[in-house]
Amino acid sequence: MKSFFKVWWIALAVKTVIAICLPLSNDEAYYWVWGHHPHLSYFDHPPMVGWLFYLGTFLENIGHAARLPGVIVGHLTLLVWHKILSPYLNEKQLKHWLIFVLFSPFIGLGSLIQTPDVPMIFFWSLSLLLLLKLLEQPKLSLYAALGASLGLGFCSKYLIVIFVPIAIVWLIFSGEWRKVRWVYVPVTILVGLIFCLPVLIWNAENEWASFAFQLGHGLVSQKKNPMWPVNYLLGQIAILFPTTIWFALSRKEPRQARFLHYFGWLPILFFFSTSFRARVEGNWPAMAHPALLSLAFSNGPTSKWLRGTVVIWILATVLVFSQVLYPWIPVDSKKLKTSEFSRYDILLPIAKEKPELYFFSYQMAAAVSYKMKKQFFKLEGLNRRDFYDFTPQSRPKGDRFSLINGINDGLPEWAVQAGYVVTSERRLSDDFRLVEVERRAQDSNR
Repeated sequence: MKSFFKVWWIALAVKTVIAICLPLSNDEAYYWVWGHHPHLSYFDHPPMVGWLFYLGTFLENIGHAARLPGVIVGHLTLLVWHKILSPYLNEKQLKHWLIFVLFSPFIGLGSLIQTPDVPMIFFWSLSLLLLLKLLEQPKLSLYAALGASLGLGFCSKYLIVIFVPIAIVWLIFSGEWRKVRWVYVPVTILVGLIFCLPVLIWNAENEWASFAFQLGHGLVSQKKNPMWPVNYLLGQIAILFPTTIWFALSRKEPRQARFLHYFGWLPILFFFSTSFRARVEGNWPAMAHPALLSLAFSNGPTSKWLRGTVVIWILATVLVFSQVLYPWIPVDSKKLKTSEFSRYDILLPIAKEKPELYFFSYQMAAAVSYKMKKQFFKLEGLNRRDFYDFTPQSRPKGDRFSLINGINDGLPEWAVQAGYVVTSERRLSDDFRLVEVERRAQDSNR
Protein backbone atom coordinates (compact mmCIF):
# COMPACT_ATOMS: atom_id res chain seq x y z
CA MET A 1 0.00 0.00 0.00
CA LYS A 2 1.31 3.45 -0.90
CA SER A 3 2.41 5.59 2.02
CA PHE A 4 -0.26 8.21 1.23
CA PHE A 5 -3.06 5.70 1.70
CA LYS A 6 -1.52 4.29 4.88
CA VAL A 7 -1.61 7.77 6.39
CA TRP A 8 -5.12 8.31 5.00
CA TRP A 9 -6.49 5.14 6.66
CA ILE A 10 -4.73 5.83 9.96
CA ALA A 11 -6.13 9.38 9.94
CA LEU A 12 -9.64 8.06 9.27
CA ALA A 13 -9.35 5.71 12.25
CA VAL A 14 -8.17 8.54 14.51
CA LYS A 15 -10.93 10.83 13.24
CA THR A 16 -13.51 8.14 13.91
CA VAL A 17 -12.44 7.79 17.54
CA ILE A 18 -12.38 11.56 18.08
CA ALA A 19 -15.74 11.99 16.34
CA ILE A 20 -17.34 9.43 18.65
CA CYS A 21 -15.90 11.08 21.78
CA LEU A 22 -16.34 14.75 20.85
CA PRO A 23 -19.79 16.14 21.80
CA LEU A 24 -21.94 17.65 19.08
CA SER A 25 -21.96 21.42 18.85
CA ASN A 26 -25.33 23.14 19.03
CA ASP A 27 -25.40 23.63 15.26
CA GLU A 28 -24.59 19.95 14.76
CA ALA A 29 -27.44 19.07 17.12
CA TYR A 30 -29.69 21.21 14.92
CA TYR A 31 -28.65 19.23 11.84
CA TRP A 32 -29.15 16.03 13.83
CA VAL A 33 -32.75 17.17 14.33
CA TRP A 34 -32.99 17.58 10.56
CA GLY A 35 -31.82 13.98 10.25
CA HIS A 36 -34.86 12.95 12.30
CA HIS A 37 -37.12 15.06 10.08
CA PRO A 38 -35.87 14.30 6.54
CA HIS A 39 -37.19 16.72 3.93
CA LEU A 40 -36.35 17.74 0.39
CA SER A 41 -34.66 20.83 1.82
CA TYR A 42 -34.78 23.24 4.76
CA PHE A 43 -35.20 26.93 5.38
CA ASP A 44 -31.73 27.61 6.76
CA HIS A 45 -29.66 25.50 4.35
CA PRO A 46 -29.96 22.83 1.66
CA PRO A 47 -30.57 19.29 2.93
CA MET A 48 -27.27 17.40 2.48
CA VAL A 49 -25.98 17.81 6.04
CA GLY A 50 -29.36 16.68 7.37
CA TRP A 51 -29.36 13.70 5.01
CA LEU A 52 -25.91 12.69 6.28
CA PHE A 53 -27.14 12.81 9.87
CA TYR A 54 -30.14 10.72 8.77
CA LEU A 55 -27.70 8.07 7.53
CA GLY A 56 -26.05 8.15 10.95
CA THR A 57 -29.20 7.77 13.07
CA PHE A 58 -28.56 4.04 13.59
CA LEU A 59 -25.20 4.93 15.17
CA GLU A 60 -26.38 7.60 17.59
CA ASN A 61 -26.27 5.34 20.63
CA ILE A 62 -22.51 4.89 20.14
CA GLY A 63 -21.20 8.08 21.68
CA HIS A 64 -21.56 10.83 19.08
CA ALA A 65 -21.19 8.54 16.07
CA ALA A 66 -24.24 10.04 14.35
CA ARG A 67 -21.83 12.46 12.66
CA LEU A 68 -19.69 9.68 11.13
CA PRO A 69 -21.25 9.71 7.62
CA GLY A 70 -20.30 13.37 7.34
CA VAL A 71 -16.83 12.68 8.73
CA ILE A 72 -16.30 10.07 6.02
CA VAL A 73 -17.44 12.48 3.30
CA GLY A 74 -15.04 15.10 4.62
CA HIS A 75 -12.20 12.57 4.65
CA LEU A 76 -12.98 11.52 1.07
CA THR A 77 -12.22 15.10 0.05
CA LEU A 78 -8.56 14.30 0.70
CA LEU A 79 -8.71 11.45 -1.84
CA VAL A 80 -10.18 13.81 -4.41
CA TRP A 81 -7.29 16.21 -3.90
CA HIS A 82 -4.85 13.31 -4.16
CA LYS A 83 -6.16 12.81 -7.71
CA ILE A 84 -6.03 16.54 -8.46
CA LEU A 85 -2.43 16.93 -7.28
CA SER A 86 -0.98 13.63 -8.54
CA PRO A 87 0.28 15.17 -11.82
CA TYR A 88 2.29 17.79 -9.91
CA LEU A 89 3.51 16.06 -6.73
CA ASN A 90 5.36 12.77 -6.33
CA GLU A 91 4.24 10.08 -3.88
CA LYS A 92 6.44 11.30 -1.04
CA GLN A 93 5.26 14.87 -1.52
CA LEU A 94 1.63 13.73 -1.59
CA LYS A 95 2.10 12.01 1.77
CA HIS A 96 3.64 15.15 3.25
CA TRP A 97 0.84 17.25 1.72
CA LEU A 98 -1.69 14.98 3.43
CA ILE A 99 0.00 15.38 6.81
CA PHE A 100 0.06 19.15 6.24
CA VAL A 101 -3.66 19.52 5.49
CA LEU A 102 -4.83 16.95 8.05
CA PHE A 103 -4.35 19.54 10.77
CA SER A 104 -5.73 22.52 8.84
CA PRO A 105 -8.87 24.18 10.24
CA PHE A 106 -11.45 23.30 7.57
CA ILE A 107 -10.38 20.16 5.69
CA GLY A 108 -8.40 18.53 8.48
CA LEU A 109 -9.58 17.90 12.03
CA GLY A 110 -11.96 20.84 11.65
CA SER A 111 -14.05 18.68 9.30
CA LEU A 112 -15.06 16.60 12.32
CA ILE A 113 -17.61 19.32 13.14
CA GLN A 114 -20.43 18.63 10.72
CA THR A 115 -21.80 21.69 8.96
CA PRO A 116 -23.00 22.28 5.38
CA ASP A 117 -19.40 23.24 4.53
CA VAL A 118 -18.17 19.64 4.78
CA PRO A 119 -20.21 18.14 1.89
CA MET A 120 -19.97 21.41 -0.05
CA ILE A 121 -16.15 21.30 0.03
CA PHE A 122 -16.28 17.67 -1.10
CA PHE A 123 -18.50 18.38 -4.10
CA TRP A 124 -16.58 21.57 -4.93
CA SER A 125 -13.37 19.53 -4.99
CA LEU A 126 -14.98 16.72 -6.98
CA SER A 127 -16.33 19.24 -9.50
CA LEU A 128 -12.84 20.68 -9.94
CA LEU A 129 -11.41 17.21 -10.54
CA LEU A 130 -14.12 16.41 -13.10
CA LEU A 131 -13.54 19.74 -14.85
CA LEU A 132 -9.84 18.97 -15.20
CA LYS A 133 -10.58 15.43 -16.40
CA LEU A 134 -13.11 16.46 -19.06
CA LEU A 135 -10.59 18.88 -20.53
CA GLU A 136 -8.19 15.94 -20.93
CA GLN A 137 -10.84 13.42 -22.00
CA PRO A 138 -13.90 15.10 -23.56
CA LYS A 139 -16.35 12.31 -22.69
CA LEU A 140 -20.09 12.88 -22.35
CA SER A 141 -20.07 10.90 -19.09
CA LEU A 142 -17.61 13.35 -17.51
CA TYR A 143 -19.76 16.34 -18.50
CA ALA A 144 -22.79 14.60 -16.98
CA ALA A 145 -20.82 13.73 -13.84
CA LEU A 146 -19.79 17.38 -13.47
CA GLY A 147 -23.45 18.40 -13.58
CA ALA A 148 -24.33 15.78 -10.96
CA SER A 149 -21.51 16.93 -8.69
CA LEU A 150 -22.53 20.58 -8.95
CA GLY A 151 -26.18 19.66 -8.35
CA LEU A 152 -25.32 17.70 -5.22
CA GLY A 153 -23.06 20.55 -4.17
CA PHE A 154 -26.06 22.86 -4.48
CA CYS A 155 -27.92 20.43 -2.20
CA SER A 156 -25.06 20.96 0.27
CA LYS A 157 -24.65 24.73 0.30
CA TYR A 158 -25.82 27.43 -2.09
CA LEU A 159 -22.37 29.00 -2.22
CA ILE A 160 -21.22 26.36 -4.68
CA VAL A 161 -22.83 28.52 -7.38
CA ILE A 162 -19.67 30.65 -7.49
CA PHE A 163 -17.80 27.61 -8.85
CA VAL A 164 -19.29 28.26 -12.29
CA PRO A 165 -18.14 31.89 -12.81
CA ILE A 166 -14.73 31.05 -11.34
CA ALA A 167 -14.39 28.12 -13.75
CA ILE A 168 -15.39 30.35 -16.67
CA VAL A 169 -12.82 32.99 -15.70
CA TRP A 170 -10.10 30.33 -15.47
CA LEU A 171 -11.08 28.74 -18.79
CA ILE A 172 -10.93 32.10 -20.55
CA PHE A 173 -7.67 33.43 -19.09
CA SER A 174 -5.85 30.10 -19.30
CA GLY A 175 -6.99 29.37 -22.85
CA GLU A 176 -8.41 26.03 -21.70
CA TRP A 177 -11.80 27.02 -23.12
CA ARG A 178 -10.58 25.71 -26.48
CA LYS A 179 -10.69 22.17 -25.07
CA VAL A 180 -14.32 22.41 -23.97
CA ARG A 181 -16.73 20.23 -25.96
CA TRP A 182 -19.47 22.85 -26.00
CA VAL A 183 -22.06 20.50 -27.45
CA TYR A 184 -21.91 18.56 -24.16
CA VAL A 185 -22.36 21.61 -21.91
CA PRO A 186 -26.21 21.48 -22.08
CA VAL A 187 -25.96 17.95 -20.64
CA THR A 188 -23.99 19.35 -17.69
CA ILE A 189 -26.67 21.99 -17.13
CA LEU A 190 -29.56 19.52 -17.44
CA VAL A 191 -28.03 16.94 -15.10
CA GLY A 192 -27.13 19.69 -12.64
CA LEU A 193 -30.74 20.87 -12.56
CA ILE A 194 -31.98 17.31 -12.04
CA PHE A 195 -29.66 16.71 -9.08
CA CYS A 196 -30.60 19.97 -7.37
CA LEU A 197 -34.35 19.38 -7.83
CA PRO A 198 -34.95 18.68 -4.10
CA VAL A 199 -33.88 22.23 -3.26
CA LEU A 200 -35.80 23.76 -6.16
CA ILE A 201 -38.99 21.86 -5.34
CA TRP A 202 -38.87 22.77 -1.63
CA ASN A 203 -38.30 26.44 -2.40
CA ALA A 204 -41.07 26.49 -5.01
CA GLU A 205 -43.46 25.03 -2.43
CA ASN A 206 -42.39 27.55 0.23
CA GLU A 207 -42.37 30.82 -1.71
CA TRP A 208 -38.60 30.64 -2.33
CA ALA A 209 -38.11 31.36 1.37
CA SER A 210 -34.68 29.74 1.71
CA PHE A 211 -33.22 31.55 -1.30
CA ALA A 212 -34.55 34.88 -0.05
CA PHE A 213 -33.17 34.26 3.45
CA GLN A 214 -29.68 33.35 2.25
CA LEU A 215 -29.46 36.25 -0.21
CA GLY A 216 -30.53 38.70 2.47
CA HIS A 217 -28.28 37.08 5.05
CA GLY A 218 -25.12 37.01 2.99
CA LEU A 219 -25.20 39.84 0.47
CA VAL A 220 -27.26 42.67 1.96
CA SER A 221 -27.44 44.23 5.40
CA GLN A 222 -29.41 47.26 6.50
CA LYS A 223 -26.60 48.22 8.85
CA LYS A 224 -23.08 48.86 7.59
CA ASN A 225 -19.84 48.46 9.52
CA PRO A 226 -16.55 49.73 8.03
CA MET A 227 -14.69 47.08 10.05
CA TRP A 228 -16.35 44.16 8.26
CA PRO A 229 -13.75 43.96 5.44
CA VAL A 230 -10.89 44.32 7.92
CA ASN A 231 -12.31 41.66 10.22
CA TYR A 232 -12.87 39.35 7.25
CA LEU A 233 -9.26 39.62 6.06
CA LEU A 234 -7.84 39.23 9.55
CA GLY A 235 -10.03 36.19 10.08
CA GLN A 236 -8.82 34.50 6.91
CA ILE A 237 -5.20 35.27 7.78
CA ALA A 238 -5.70 33.73 11.21
CA ILE A 239 -7.42 30.61 9.84
CA LEU A 240 -4.99 29.97 6.97
CA PHE A 241 -2.01 31.35 8.93
CA PRO A 242 0.46 33.91 7.49
CA THR A 243 3.02 31.30 6.43
CA THR A 244 0.42 29.50 4.31
CA ILE A 245 -0.62 32.74 2.62
CA TRP A 246 3.01 33.70 1.97
CA PHE A 247 3.83 30.43 0.22
CA ALA A 248 0.50 30.43 -1.65
CA LEU A 249 1.52 33.78 -3.17
CA SER A 250 5.02 32.62 -4.13
CA ARG A 251 4.01 31.37 -7.63
CA LYS A 252 6.63 28.62 -7.84
CA GLU A 253 4.10 25.94 -8.76
CA PRO A 254 4.13 24.28 -12.23
CA ARG A 255 2.37 26.26 -14.94
CA GLN A 256 -0.22 23.49 -15.32
CA ALA A 257 -1.21 24.00 -11.68
CA ARG A 258 -2.05 27.69 -12.06
CA PHE A 259 -5.75 26.80 -11.82
CA LEU A 260 -5.18 26.59 -8.06
CA HIS A 261 -4.80 30.38 -7.95
CA TYR A 262 -8.23 30.88 -9.53
CA PHE A 263 -10.04 28.37 -7.30
CA GLY A 264 -8.16 29.58 -4.24
CA TRP A 265 -7.94 33.36 -4.46
CA LEU A 266 -11.13 34.22 -6.36
CA PRO A 267 -13.49 32.95 -3.62
CA ILE A 268 -11.45 34.95 -1.09
CA LEU A 269 -11.79 38.07 -3.26
CA PHE A 270 -15.49 37.47 -3.89
CA PHE A 271 -16.31 37.40 -0.19
CA PHE A 272 -14.02 40.35 0.43
CA SER A 273 -16.17 42.34 -2.02
CA THR A 274 -19.38 41.26 -0.27
CA SER A 275 -17.93 42.19 3.14
CA PHE A 276 -18.50 45.86 2.27
CA ARG A 277 -22.26 45.18 2.14
CA ALA A 278 -22.75 42.54 4.84
CA ARG A 279 -20.78 40.70 7.50
CA VAL A 280 -19.01 37.62 6.15
CA GLU A 281 -18.61 34.57 8.37
CA GLY A 282 -15.11 33.12 8.53
CA ASN A 283 -16.19 29.74 7.13
CA TRP A 284 -17.90 31.06 4.00
CA PRO A 285 -14.74 30.95 1.83
CA ALA A 286 -13.94 27.44 3.10
CA MET A 287 -14.10 26.05 -0.45
CA ALA A 288 -10.99 28.10 -1.28
CA HIS A 289 -8.82 26.58 1.42
CA PRO A 290 -7.95 23.22 -0.22
CA ALA A 291 -6.56 25.05 -3.26
CA LEU A 292 -4.67 27.62 -1.16
CA LEU A 293 -3.20 24.94 1.10
CA SER A 294 -2.15 22.97 -1.97
CA LEU A 295 -0.58 26.07 -3.50
CA ALA A 296 1.35 26.77 -0.33
CA PHE A 297 2.63 23.22 -0.10
CA SER A 298 3.59 22.95 -3.77
CA ASN A 299 5.58 26.19 -3.44
CA GLY A 300 7.37 25.06 -0.27
CA PRO A 301 7.13 21.28 0.15
CA THR A 302 10.18 21.10 2.42
CA SER A 303 9.68 24.41 4.23
CA LYS A 304 10.34 24.45 7.96
CA TRP A 305 7.87 27.33 8.16
CA LEU A 306 5.02 25.12 6.95
CA ARG A 307 6.08 22.41 9.38
CA GLY A 308 5.94 25.01 12.13
CA THR A 309 2.45 25.94 10.95
CA VAL A 310 1.38 22.32 11.39
CA VAL A 311 2.72 22.34 14.95
CA ILE A 312 0.70 25.48 15.71
CA TRP A 313 -2.44 23.91 14.21
CA ILE A 314 -1.90 20.78 16.31
CA LEU A 315 -1.49 22.79 19.51
CA ALA A 316 -4.60 24.85 18.72
CA THR A 317 -6.60 21.68 18.03
CA VAL A 318 -5.49 20.04 21.27
CA LEU A 319 -6.31 23.23 23.17
CA VAL A 320 -9.83 23.47 21.75
CA PHE A 321 -10.72 19.77 21.97
CA SER A 322 -9.39 19.43 25.53
CA GLN A 323 -11.34 22.50 26.61
CA VAL A 324 -14.51 21.01 25.13
CA LEU A 325 -14.05 17.63 26.83
CA TYR A 326 -12.54 18.80 30.14
CA PRO A 327 -12.79 22.60 30.61
CA TRP A 328 -9.59 23.77 32.25
CA ILE A 329 -8.76 27.28 31.01
CA PRO A 330 -8.97 29.61 34.06
CA VAL A 331 -11.43 32.13 32.60
CA ASP A 332 -15.20 32.50 32.67
CA SER A 333 -16.34 29.68 30.38
CA LYS A 334 -19.16 31.86 29.01
CA LYS A 335 -16.53 34.01 27.32
CA LEU A 336 -15.24 31.04 25.30
CA LYS A 337 -16.82 29.66 22.14
CA THR A 338 -16.33 26.15 23.51
CA SER A 339 -18.94 26.86 26.20
CA GLU A 340 -21.70 26.23 23.67
CA PHE A 341 -21.15 22.47 23.99
CA SER A 342 -22.53 22.56 27.56
CA ARG A 343 -24.35 25.90 27.71
CA TYR A 344 -27.83 24.36 27.87
CA ASP A 345 -27.06 21.46 30.20
CA ILE A 346 -28.83 23.24 33.09
CA LEU A 347 -32.07 22.81 31.14
CA LEU A 348 -31.90 19.01 30.98
CA PRO A 349 -33.54 18.38 34.40
CA ILE A 350 -36.40 20.68 33.41
CA ALA A 351 -36.82 18.84 30.11
CA LYS A 352 -37.13 15.55 32.02
CA GLU A 353 -39.92 16.95 34.21
CA LYS A 354 -41.95 18.87 31.61
CA PRO A 355 -43.04 16.94 28.51
CA GLU A 356 -44.80 20.00 27.02
CA LEU A 357 -41.67 22.14 27.00
CA TYR A 358 -40.78 24.59 24.23
CA PHE A 359 -37.76 26.81 23.65
CA PHE A 360 -37.11 30.27 22.27
CA SER A 361 -34.16 29.39 20.01
CA TYR A 362 -33.45 26.62 17.53
CA GLN A 363 -30.02 25.90 19.02
CA MET A 364 -31.48 25.47 22.50
CA ALA A 365 -34.26 23.17 21.28
CA ALA A 366 -31.82 21.12 19.21
CA ALA A 367 -29.18 20.80 21.93
CA VAL A 368 -31.71 19.60 24.51
CA SER A 369 -33.32 17.25 21.97
CA TYR A 370 -29.99 15.65 21.12
CA LYS A 371 -28.87 15.16 24.72
CA MET A 372 -32.27 13.85 25.80
CA LYS A 373 -32.69 11.77 22.61
CA LYS A 374 -36.23 13.13 22.51
CA GLN A 375 -37.62 15.74 20.16
CA PHE A 376 -38.36 19.17 21.66
CA PHE A 377 -39.31 22.18 19.56
CA LYS A 378 -38.77 25.88 19.40
CA LEU A 379 -42.01 27.80 19.86
CA GLU A 380 -43.08 29.05 16.45
CA GLY A 381 -42.57 32.76 15.92
CA LEU A 382 -39.85 33.31 18.51
CA ASN A 383 -36.39 34.50 17.49
CA ARG A 384 -35.37 34.41 13.83
CA ARG A 385 -37.19 32.21 11.35
CA ASP A 386 -35.77 28.68 11.06
CA PHE A 387 -36.63 25.03 10.42
CA TYR A 388 -38.93 24.86 13.44
CA ASP A 389 -41.21 27.54 12.03
CA PHE A 390 -42.06 25.12 9.20
CA THR A 391 -43.04 22.24 11.52
CA PRO A 392 -46.57 21.88 12.95
CA GLN A 393 -45.16 20.52 16.24
CA SER A 394 -43.85 24.02 17.04
CA ARG A 395 -47.41 25.10 17.94
CA PRO A 396 -48.79 23.56 21.15
CA LYS A 397 -52.11 21.75 20.80
CA GLY A 398 -53.19 21.86 24.43
CA ASP A 399 -54.16 24.64 26.82
CA ARG A 400 -50.94 24.58 28.85
CA PHE A 401 -47.26 24.41 28.06
CA SER A 402 -43.91 25.46 29.49
CA LEU A 403 -41.43 27.68 27.71
CA ILE A 404 -37.75 28.45 28.16
CA ASN A 405 -37.75 32.06 27.02
CA GLY A 406 -35.32 34.95 26.88
CA ILE A 407 -35.20 37.36 29.78
CA ASN A 408 -37.02 40.13 27.92
CA ASP A 409 -38.93 38.08 25.33
CA GLY A 410 -42.70 37.72 25.34
CA LEU A 411 -45.03 35.32 23.57
CA PRO A 412 -45.30 35.33 19.76
CA GLU A 413 -48.22 37.17 18.19
CA TRP A 414 -50.11 34.02 17.18
CA ALA A 415 -50.02 32.76 20.81
CA VAL A 416 -51.38 36.06 22.14
CA GLN A 417 -54.19 35.99 19.58
CA ALA A 418 -54.96 32.38 20.53
CA GLY A 419 -55.51 33.51 24.13
CA TYR A 420 -52.32 32.21 25.74
CA VAL A 421 -51.03 34.16 28.74
CA VAL A 422 -48.06 33.79 31.09
CA THR A 423 -49.20 32.50 34.47
CA SER A 424 -45.82 32.26 36.22
CA GLU A 425 -42.12 32.54 35.52
CA ARG A 426 -38.81 31.63 37.13
CA ARG A 427 -35.42 33.06 36.25
CA LEU A 428 -32.90 30.32 35.41
CA SER A 429 -29.83 32.36 34.48
CA ASP A 430 -28.79 35.74 33.17
CA ASP A 431 -29.95 34.68 29.71
CA PHE A 432 -33.24 32.82 30.05
CA ARG A 433 -36.21 32.00 32.29
CA LEU A 434 -38.81 29.26 32.67
CA VAL A 435 -42.31 30.48 31.78
CA GLU A 436 -45.60 28.67 32.41
CA VAL A 437 -48.23 29.47 29.80
CA GLU A 438 -51.96 28.79 29.86
CA ARG A 439 -54.83 29.58 27.52
CA ARG A 440 -57.67 31.58 29.03
CA ALA A 441 -60.88 29.58 29.50
CA GLN A 442 -62.89 31.67 27.04
CA ASP A 443 -60.26 31.03 24.37
CA SER A 444 -59.71 27.31 24.97
CA ASN A 445 -62.14 26.30 22.22
CA ARG A 446 -60.41 28.33 19.53
